[in-house]
Amino acid sequence: MKKMDEMDRNIQLHSEEWGYKAALLALSAWTLFNCWQTLMYDVKHDPLPSLILCFAISVQAFSQIAMKQKAVAGDEEYREPNKLLRTVITTIVFVVIILSIGTYFLVRV
Repeated sequence: MKKMDEMDRNIQLHSEEWGYKAALLALSAWTLFNCWQTLMYDVKHDPLPSLILCFAISVQAFSQIAMKQKAVAGDEEYREPNKLLRTVITTIVFVVIILSIGTYFLVRV
């Protein structure tokens, strides 16, 4: 396999960007279509596209935070707390609260 130069890496990056955007668009359309079917025709809700969409967006966001943090790791000018750890903990707390509220309402009904 030949080593890519800057132009090849740029083309590869742009093609991956378009692929990622197309996948997110398809998952969003699938999620909206599933929600529409559930509301209009009382079809059973399928959480799979929503979960895949949330997972893809989360991985992208967390990796972006980690890469930014790694890029400025040794620089004295950018002394910040661990944003990745803080974001992961906040996300976990948020998910636990949402799941708790949802479970509470499901049990009550």
